[in-house]
Amino acid sequence: MRFYLNFEGVASTLYILLTQGAVFTGLALAFKLDEFLIGVSAAFPMIAQTFQIVSPLIMKKFPKRRFLTNLFNLLSRLPWALLMILLLSPRRSPAAFVIVFAFSQIFGTLAGNAWTSLVRDLIPEQERGTFFGRRNIYTSLVTLVAFYGYSILIEKFQDPLGYEIVIGIGMIGMLLSLWSLKKVPEVPLKSSSALIETKVVFQDYNFMRLCVFYLIWNAVIAFTSPFYSYHLLKNLNVPFSYIGITTVINSLVAMAFYNIWGKLSDKYGHKTVAVLGILMACYVSPLWILMNQFTWKYLMIVDVVMSGIAWSAINLTFLTLPMEVAHSSSPAYFAMYATFGGIGGLIGAIVGGATAKALSPLAFSILGIPIVGIQIMFFTASFLRAFTLRFLLRVRTKRYVPVRRLIVSALSYISRGEIPKVNGSDVYDLSKMIKRKIEEVQLEEEKQWRVKRWW
Repeated sequence: MRFYLNFEGVASTLYILLTQGAVFTGLALAFKLDEFLIGVSAAFPMIAQTFQIVSPLIMKKFPKRRFLTNLFNLLSRLPWALLMILLLSPRRSPAAFVIVFAFSQIFGTLAGNAWTSLVRDLIPEQERGTFFGRRNIYTSLVTLVAFYGYSILIEKFQDPLGYEIVIGIGMIGMLLSLWSLKKVPEVPLKSSSALIETKVVFQDYNFMRLCVFYLIWNAVIAFTSPFYSYHLLKNLNVPFSYIGITTVINSLVAMAFYNIWGKLSDKYGHKTVAVLGILMACYVSPLWILMNQFTWKYLMIVDVVMSGIAWSAINLTFLTLPMEVAHSSSPAYFAMYATFGGIGGLIGAIVGGATAKALSPLAFSILGIPIVGIQIMFFTASFLRAFTLRFLLRVRTKRYVPVRRLIVSALSYISRGEIPKVNGSDVYDLSKMIKRKIEEVQLEEEKQWRVKRWW
């Protein structure tokens, strides 16, 4: 059973890679989408999360979750075959691409919810961490190989043949995923307690603070996220193969730091790691103001390493924070969290797309550095990401060590001269002293605020 679940994840990855990053942007440009439509379309995965709110109702009425997962995946992925036909036409319709992509993301969200519910009942609670850890490693490795292969195929065979081939591979992955999931047993939907009323979730003010933060964060990310790949492909003409190489580096860095951030989250708090990740992400975006035809080879390497470290922390903790802040495991909490995120993605996509379209014709230079209008958005994104921290810091969690206090504690030990001596009887390990200080801070924080865990 677990073999087929892992194989389903590997096969699905072949399709999922079509919907993100440079492959998605290249296809969007091939269908002649302008900056506004690219911005809105790229945010569909966020926007589609709002449909999670209807998933419990669908699964309650149709409890065969394996069937629902395969049905929704088929409805989500099969329309991409239509794009293979449309690519052969000299008059490609941007509207056709937008409709197919929106359709696929909506049903993809419903499939994901049904799959998660099924696996939750198939895999024992005490074994889920190991299972998902291994599954993520398998899918990450496939991502490394497949994305680089896609980039080589697109660069070698160009438009339309290159895109035809990679979409065809994605369709093969779809068929393999459908087959593998049929090998997984269908288990009855376990009865659960009644869903918490939406008004009750709204009355949980601390959780609503987290939802507001997630809305603002997604709006900020959707404002610029589609245009990094756009800038590389449209303005700088960066080869697809080089983008593939940097993506491999980014994935390797992220895989290495997922384990590190996971341990730090358990020890010092998920909120602490989230704040660290956001702070690092604030310094990534300004690099792109210098990303031009003379510097992209070097700055892209710096960018993917920094992004791999920062976003591995963000992606990890944004999954665990709602579990820690919610007062129960009711799906109503997570549906609300996803809905707010989808609304934020929609707002950011509309504003970002309109802004990018307005700034796109602009080009100038500062101190001899060539700059195009869209790079102004990248510079602005740094301040917007930092702005979101004020909303995250208002959310109370069971365990949180403020980043500033960590740094001040370390510096205070050094400033008082309590630095370990190489030789002598008073040898102190600075790391142990800092560790003791952190534990004292944690104890103090826990006394101030305690949340009863339900998992």
